[in-house]
Amino acid sequence: MRHSPRPESRSLTQRHGLGDRGPGGTARTTTLARALPDPRTALLALLTALALLLAQAVPGHAASRDEARDFLKITGFDAALESIVMSADNGPAMLGIEDPGFRSLWEVMAARVFRNAPIQDMALDMLSATLTEAEMATADDFYGSDLGRRLVEVENASHLADDAGKPEAAAAALAEVMQARDIGRLSALERLISALDETSDGAEAMAEVQARFMIAARNAGVIELSVGDDALRDLIAGQFREMAEQDGLQTGMANAALTYRDFSTEEIETYAAALEDPGMQRVYELMNAVQYEVMADRFEAAAALLEGSGSSEEL
Repeated sequence: MRHSPRPESRSLTQRHGLGDRGPGGTARTTTLARALPDPRTALLALLTALALLLAQAVPGHAASRDEARDFLKITGFDAALESIVMSADNGPAMLGIEDPGFRSLWEVMAARVFRNAPIQDMALDMLSATLTEAEMATADDFYGSDLGRRLVEVENASHLADDAGKPEAAAAALAEVMQARDIGRLSALERLISALDETSDGAEAMAEVQARFMIAARNAGVIELSVGDDALRDLIAGQFREMAEQDGLQTGMANAALTYRDFSTEEIETYAAALEDPGMQRVYELMNAVQYEVMADRFEAAAALLEGSGSSEEL
């Protein structure tokens, strides 16, 4: 499974100068002066996907828990879920809080909920209610092949690797392909990214994760927000969309150039063709919906544990 974006180490307020400190040092989010386009269609398309998939589950044809566990391993989705544990480190920055005392408390609380075992269990619960025999067969046919197993191996390593220095390494990997004027490989990488992007809008999904986290933190009394929930979602989604437009395809191709550097162009084309299959598209839609729902749930749970802890300065 392709690496999904982790929450950024900078908060929305830090990136765009939208935040200030309220009484007691709490973080505030204010609105932009300019109007923002409405992202709700795209947000709902992805982030209600799990509910729709659950509703479409066919009684008697859902996967058993053991089959769902096998699915996690053969697709490498277990490693993608494990990377959610690593995403917890960005919690304070997502709220715009830099206070060392708050970070210390956050680390204690986050450690209670960002644990691999319950994260895997949550995913198994969702997958066992939605995976069909056809989808399991589709995943097994490809990821059970020699190429599929090799892809899972490198993708698992990418999921669990430290992100430090990765953007530079990815840019260098893509630059090498461009300098070689390898049009065929560039085309294969672009096709691969396009196939993957058909299954998820990562920027919109991460915007919803951050919005849910900030709302939960506000409800716990950790931060103050000067806008309502819908306005907050609009604001964050608009800015994530801007960042995606700025980075977009080139960043995806750079990451792919690095991750799949030891694969031939023909193998990358084969992978892209497999991902374009409607059956595989639904498999990825399901995995993306599960991953983002689990991530948002864990950030919300950690925020709830902070209730009554007071402001960042008091911490």
